[in-house]
Amino acid sequence: MAFVSIDSAVMMCISNYIATKNKDAISNDFDIWLDILEKDSKITVYEKNDIKKYHNARENILNQHDVLMIEINKKYIVLLKILLAYLFNYRLSKSDWEKRIEEYKQKLNL
Repeated sequence: MAFVSIDSAVMMCISNYIATKNKDAISNDFDIWLDILEKDSKITVYEKNDIKKYHNARENILNQHDVLMIEINKKYIVLLKILLAYLFNYRLSKSDWEKRIEEYKQKLNL
């Protein structure tokens, strides 16, 4: 469940950037979106490849061991934070991220 939410957030982050910065980009192809981000120097080729790898892993999520999924989630969250910083200049300190997480956990009764 967490992985799907993270992947959805990554997709939303990228699609919002594409919609606001590249109005002529009409494709719904995730790979093309990543190519645009790389071309705009918003992500590196390594970040693009990692995002693509994790996005494609969504289809195999049910076959993954819980411990492996926790590690994948942590790495994908880092990529999401990179996207938020590079695309929207949204940066928080580690303690501020932790506060946000706790706020959402309380709202969701977790």
